[in-house]
Amino acid sequence: MTARPRVATTQGPGRALRVTLDVLRGFMRRVQSERRSMGAAERFLRAAALVPVFGALLVILRVRALFAGPVEFLATTRSGDRFRCHPPDLVQMYLWLFGIWEPDLTTFIEDRLTAGDGFVDVGANIGYFSVIASRLVGSSGTVVAIEASPAVFRSLQESMDLNARYDNVRCINRAVGDARGTIPLYSGPTHNIGLTTTVRARGFREEGLVEVLPLDDLLLGEEVRAARIVKIDVEGAEDAVLAGMTRFLECCRDDVEILVELSPGWWADSARQPMDVLEPFRSKGFHVYEMDNSYWPWRYLWPRTARYPRRCTRDLTQRVRRLDLVLSRRDVEVLVPPSRPRMSAHDGRVEGTP
Repeated sequence: MTARPRVATTQGPGRALRVTLDVLRGFMRRVQSERRSMGAAERFLRAAALVPVFGALLVILRVRALFAGPVEFLATTRSGDRFRCHPPDLVQMYLWLFGIWEPDLTTFIEDRLTAGDGFVDVGANIGYFSVIASRLVGSSGTVVAIEASPAVFRSLQESMDLNARYDNVRCINRAVGDARGTIPLYSGPTHNIGLTTTVRARGFREEGLVEVLPLDDLLLGEEVRAARIVKIDVEGAEDAVLAGMTRFLECCRDDVEILVELSPGWWADSARQPMDVLEPFRSKGFHVYEMDNSYWPWRYLWPRTARYPRRCTRDLTQRVRRLDLVLSRRDVEVLVPPSRPRMSAHDGRVEGTP
C-alpha cells in the first residue's frame, strides 16, 4: 500500500502559526482521496471544501515569507521520498500539502521507468522527478539531473542527500541550449522558483551568468543509449534545448519518450511555431501527444486518477501560451503503457483497481 505523505517541521514558525498551518493542512489532507476514480459531483464538493482553506493558508504563507522569510518543512511524499520545502514556492508547497507534484506526469514516469533505464531531467528544480527516477531505475540505471540556477542546484543536491541518491544520479549545474556559451539567468519569484529562466523578456531579477551547452555535449554516450525518458521544463528556452539534441536523435533508444513543456510566447524568435521545433523529431518517427497538467490545487485532491496522453490534434502553427507534450515513436490514439492496459477507450482515463 502506498504510504500517506508525512511532514515534520524542521525550522519553523512560532507555536501559534505552526498550529494554524497544521490545522489547515490537516483539513486539506482529509478531503484528499487515494481512489483511482471519482465522479464529477464528488470532485466538485471536495474542491468547494478546499478552496477557502487553501486560500487562507496561501495568504498566511505569503505574508510570512514577505516579512520573515519562508517557513521550512521536511515533507515526505506518497512514495516515501523526502524533500526540504519552503512554501509558498509552488512546487515545494504542493509537496508539503499534497505529497505529490504534477500527478499526471508523475504517473507517466512511474508507469514506464524500470530497472536499468535512463532518465534525463532538463530543468530538474529541487529534484522531485529525478529522485523518483533514481528509485525506479535502480543501481543498474542512470539519472542525469540538470539545473541551471546555482541556488536551486544546491537544493537539488540536498534532495539527493536526503534520499541517499548517489550511485545512479549525476547532477549538472549548467544551462542547456543549442550552442556553447555563457548567458544570463533570471531567478523566478519566491512563490515559484520553477519559473527561473534564461529568457530575459519574462522580467525577472538577473541571478548571474551561467555556462550553456547543448544536451548533446552534456550527456555521456551511455546516458544517451540508456535514456527511456527525457523531461524538459526550462520556461521558454525549450526550443533551443530541442535544437541541441541532433546527435541524441541518432543514438537514442527506439522507445525513448520526450516530455516537454513548450512556452512559444517566450521564444526569442517571434516567427517560430511549435511545429518548427517539433519537425526534426517528427522526421525521426516521433508522434506528438498532449498531456494533462493542471496546477489548480483541487486537481491534487485525487492524485491517483490520471488521464494518459492523447494524440495531439491542436493546430501546431499557433503560438499558444503553453503546451505539455509527449514525443513518442508509438503510433496510437492514447499513449497507454503496456503494463497498464485498463483504461477508457473514450478519453484515456485510467480505470484501474487499487
